[in-house]
Amino acid sequence: MAASSIQILDSIVDFTAKTEVDAITKSLLTSITELTPVSEVVLLDYCGDMQPAFTVLGTNDNSAFQQENIHQIDALLDECLATQAVTHHHTDDHVLVAVPIYYEKEDGVSGILCGRAKSLSKDQRALVAGLTRIYENYQQIIMASERDSFTSLFNRKVLSKKLDLICDRLAQSEVTPDSDTDSSLSPWVCIFDVDHFKQINDNFGHVFGDEVILLLASLMRQTFSSQDTLFRYGGDEFVVLFQPCTRAMAEQKANTFIANVNARDFGAAQTVTISMGATRIERGQLSTSTILGNADQALYHAKQNGRNHVAFYDDLLQSGVIKTFVAEDDVELF
Repeated sequence: MAASSIQILDSIVDFTAKTEVDAITKSLLTSITELTPVSEVVLLDYCGDMQPAFTVLGTNDNSAFQQENIHQIDALLDECLATQAVTHHHTDDHVLVAVPIYYEKEDGVSGILCGRAKSLSKDQRALVAGLTRIYENYQQIIMASERDSFTSLFNRKVLSKKLDLICDRLAQSEVTPDSDTDSSLSPWVCIFDVDHFKQINDNFGHVFGDEVILLLASLMRQTFSSQDTLFRYGGDEFVVLFQPCTRAMAEQKANTFIANVNARDFGAAQTVTISMGATRIERGQLSTSTILGNADQALYHAKQNGRNHVAFYDDLLQSGVIKTFVAEDDVELF
């Protein structure tokens, strides 16, 4: 039976009444199964640089697609990614539909909604796509609230979410970690702050200090890859989440940024320096507090030992300079 205009309107009202991402996701899945013949639906987050590339964000049925031919699903997802358009495949007794989602990456697919139905007309596929677009647009509004209002970098709330998502990916991954950690590809967290920032504020004023913050945010965008995620944690503290790379690549990125900061003319202050602490995110190290705590320990060591350089947690741990960080629940790290 075709969905009525009132039903669709009620569904939109339900979407916009939610303020939490999980609640909006659940509302989308419920709306699709209530307003269309789709019986099984799953929302997937996509990150091509991670393994697995897809992570389940929500589903109306935990057993959805378990009986599906994996090759059929892979073919559907591959075509959706390649065409960046709504895709559908017919099988012997049902139809599969995939809708790309762009709520986070301007130039690529952020996720895919995948549905299964016994039959699905062109209009019904359009309704599935339309509901997904409403979800996408509303997610963009919510994501605007996840930006730091001063620098437009992501804020600390998003950092926790992204680290939780990476931990979930690693927990689901079936890839055996490379025994050679120097050459293996891993995500990295790098924390840095401005050396002697209080003195800068005291000597030149808070307006000048604000200009330093803005210039650093601009340098971050210029220096780091679009695949790396940039955060302002608060005050003069920033975080960079490196996409999977080797230790050498992570070190090169950090040192390049430090060099760019050193080369920048900061006006009255002339030279501004930063100290950085970095840690690898590994399978088995599945706690956001632990990850940030490790990077924070490395940052503290860098500031206590000359400043203006990056310290790596693994190096400090192996040399016995620091001990393994044990996180407490709800710890505040900065």
